Order: sequence, then C-alpha cells, then structure tokens
Amino acid sequence: MSLVAILFCILAAIHLLPAVAAMSPSQLTALYGVSSEDTVLRTLLQHRAVLLGLVGSAFLAAAFVPDLRWAALIGGSVSMVTFLIIAAFNSELMGPLKKITFVDAVGLPVAAILFFLLAKGV
Repeated sequence: MSLVAILFCILAAIHLLPAVAAMSPSQLTALYGVSSEDTVLRTLLQHRAVLLGLVGSAFLAAAFVPDLRWAALIGGSVSMVTFLIIAAFNSELMGPLKKITFVDAVGLPVAAILFFLLAKGV
C-alpha cells in the first residue's frame, strides 16, 4: 500500500469512527459531552455523524481510486477546517469538544501532506 493510500486511510478512520454514533445516543453523549435527552440536538448530532461517515467513506474510496483523491481531500479538509474555525469562534476548542478538536487538528497535517504529495504527482 502506498504512502498516499495509507494517509487517506488514516483520514478515513478519523471520520468513520465517530460515524457509528449515529446509531447510539449514549455514544453521542460520550463523544460530544451533551445530553442525549434533547431530541432536536440528538437529531442534529446523528445527522453530523452520518455526514462524517460520508466524508470518511470518500477518504477510504480515495485511498484506492486515484481519480477521487482531490475531491475527497478538498471536501474533507474543508470539513475539518470549518469545524475548527466554528469551534474557535464559539470558544469551544476545549471542554466537551476537546477530543474532536484534537482529532481534527491531527488530521490537518495528514491532509497537508496529502496536498503536497498529490501536487507533486505522487
């Protein structure tokens, strides 16, 4: 497996693991540190989990289908960056969202390496 494929698989894992929370309100509580009793919030978080699953699936597909790499990388990177910007704007980089901001912050250097490698034609 190439370095590019491995890096896409890392990004896929970062996004696919929280996607399982779509089916479990207790996992939503553990992941986001919010009550799953609020059905509106639970619905939004379950939808977010599904969207993360789609991004993760795109990253996984890009690991094996070179034609998908740029689209997956741009879309997934926009997702990570915008989450961090919104979290920073709302002063939520720490606290209950600390784990999520950390994982997205870890994913960004992986994405940056992929941008560099793809731009070089690797």
